Amino acid sequence: MTEEELRSLLQKSKKEGHRAIFQQYGNYVYTIVYSKLRSCATHEDIEECVSDVFAEIFMHLDTDKEGSLQGYISIVAKRTAINAYHRLSRKSCMMISLDDENIPPVRTEEDIARDYEKKTMRSFLLDKIKALGEPDSNIIIQKYFYRRNSGQIAKMLSLSPATVRKRCERAMKKLKATLSEEDFYETNSKSG
Repeated sequence: MTEEELRSLLQKSKKEGHRAIFQQYGNYVYTIVYSKLRSCATHEDIEECVSDVFAEIFMHLDTDKEGSLQGYISIVAKRTAINAYHRLSRKSCMMISLDDENIPPVRTEEDIARDYEKKTMRSFLLDKIKALGEPDSNIIIQKYFYRRNSGQIAKMLSLSPATVRKRCERAMKKLKATLSEEDFYETNSKSG
């Protein structure tokens, strides 16, 4: 969806516009926040910061203003992440002393390799989920990645909970049919 289409959707329906902005720029914002906070934040801190970014965007976005929507989102994400970094860094500096037993161990090559394998598998799986198409891919992601129930997903997608459950069941059958170990290893052997 182009920025013009997003702006016109926002003027028609703020709720639908916000949903579209989140869908289009969610990964973009997460990447910015993660790159700023990965050294000092937990997964929950990063998710909270991403939520703060979108709250800021949704409260202060002026659809009549000229300029790049992606540029605005980028600036808000960077500023919010930097503020969170400073807050979290001060907090962790106060909590950790040099002789503290809670200092995390240095990561080994095995840890890094395992993380890479998990990331590759996650990416492969997300590609297969996205190939299911909308709204099935969104239902699977909301249910299994964000742990939302059928009622919550139904509200987000303007569907009934029964429809969400049935689509989820069918989508999982399609997904299981498309997944095989050969696909994953073929993907890994091409990238490695």
